[in-house]
Amino acid sequence: MIIETVRTLIKLLRSEICGNVVLSAGSIVEISKLPAIILNGPAMQEKKRLARDPERISAIDLENEIAILEVPPRWYDLRFDVNISCESSLAMLEFIENFSRLAQRKRLLTAVNELRERQYLWAWRTLPGLDVTPNISQVFQGRGEIVIYDVEIYSGIQETWPLIKKINVEFNNQDTIEV
Repeated sequence: MIIETVRTLIKLLRSEICGNVVLSAGSIVEISKLPAIILNGPAMQEKKRLARDPERISAIDLENEIAILEVPPRWYDLRFDVNISCESSLAMLEFIENFSRLAQRKRLLTAVNELRERQYLWAWRTLPGLDVTPNISQVFQGRGEIVIYDVEIYSGIQETWPLIKKINVEFNNQDTIEV
């Protein structure tokens, strides 16, 4: 779900804020036109949710008398550094305002893959701030951070366990109860 979630974030930013959104794998990015949004990441932080997420029975095969247990997923928060480049400080302030509105209007990202559709809460960890002066290329820049919470990765591991159909309980007085 990580790939689908990243794609969904990029599509959201392209459709709502700016058509020029780039996912960067490194620290140097070539921008063909302004304004631009550069996403660096995701950096992933694992969340410990095993207490809330025990193994689940995904199927019961009565013919073979087994239950199929699915190993729970691992959960991650995805963090992106967001760099914004604009031609003026006024354009940058408009970007920041639009980012704030977007986070309020569309709090959930809906990511879909061939097996699942999931909604993830996302938020600005820090809203982009404005550099007071432009850089050497006369470009105004701002930097912030987005976090997408609780993205799961399923292992696909399944275990089979025998089903218990009948239990005989014997008591001291030799009575038997069938459960």
